[in-house]
Amino acid sequence: MKLEAANTDAWNIAKGKNPERPTVLRFRPSLEAFLGDEAYPRRLTIVWQFEAADATGMPTDTQSADMKDFEDMLIAALDPDRLAILAFVFTTAGTREWNFYLSDVSEVGIRINQALSTIPQLPIDLTVEDDPNWDELRQVFQMCNQGA
Repeated sequence: MKLEAANTDAWNIAKGKNPERPTVLRFRPSLEAFLGDEAYPRRLTIVWQFEAADATGMPTDTQSADMKDFEDMLIAALDPDRLAILAFVFTTAGTREWNFYLSDVSEVGIRINQALSTIPQLPIDLTVEDDPNWDELRQVFQMCNQGA
């Protein structure tokens, strides 16, 4: 079984409300076969807080384009050798969060810093947690399969 590249893999989109504002969740259904992969026991969450243009809390077209460029930069830095796997992206109420599964935290940090070194500072926060069973992604699948 081969782990597809993030930019060529299929992605699903689930939309909802949390509780009054819209939410958008993008995730890779193919990763269900990799849940709990021992090679990727930790989860990196990158949160970008943005000033929402209206009451929906969703980003403007310009903000979306900037975040897409950022995501592309992350994928270019982390995905070619599958150092980190982008599993899902969640947007709601002035925040977008990218969730990656990884093993080598220090190498991921080096690559992200190198990728970001050529652009102005972004409003992002990074956290790494142990998630050996991929519980966060399991919850995504459970939530999205309830409506199926």
